[in-house]
Amino acid sequence: MAEERKTDNLTMRIWLELIENIAGLNALKSILNYAHLEKYIDTYPPDDDELEIPVEDVKNLYTALIELLGHKGARGLQLRAGREFIRVAGKKRPDISKALHIAAHFVPEIKKMQLVLKKFMEEHERRWASQLDGPRFELQEEGDYFLIIDRDNPMSEKLTSQTPVCSTFVGMLQELMERTTGHPHEVEEIECRAMGYPADVFRISKVRRE
Repeated sequence: MAEERKTDNLTMRIWLELIENIAGLNALKSILNYAHLEKYIDTYPPDDDELEIPVEDVKNLYTALIELLGHKGARGLQLRAGREFIRVAGKKRPDISKALHIAAHFVPEIKKMQLVLKKFMEEHERRWASQLDGPRFELQEEGDYFLIIDRDNPMSEKLTSQTPVCSTFVGMLQELMERTTGHPHEVEEIECRAMGYPADVFRISKVRRE
């Protein structure tokens, strides 16, 4: 029997705090009840990086938001959550931010973006360990954009949708690129496993969005 896949406490805590701040405590309780995650009502995970949260719990919460809010409503919340993850990492996990800063300090902007994206994939893999035999992520560089290919994102696994569902990841990349370059960059999920593709593919523009 395969070992249960787990992610860090901070990920679930950010989701719960964000929903409470936006929708209120009563709405959060209703969502948790709907998702059969009653164990988190009035009991948030600790603010640490220990891998103690079943990935299935985060996925059930994610799916519940889509079912309750619809794809459009859930997408706005997912984008905001993704940006919040990066902001919190900058404040509460200064070692991660410092590593990114050192890696990209003395290089041109495009190279800086590339280095930061590689470091981001490494950190994401650490918090969401893959069960694939081969690498989960691949970074490709094209003329005016980068592509991140994710072959094992649990948030799109076994879902069916006519539109991409990985907006949390998009929000993370948007915030990360803006913090890296000082300017917003277009980030788009162009392929999603929920739509029948073999991997989730994200396109990150090298061009600053004015």
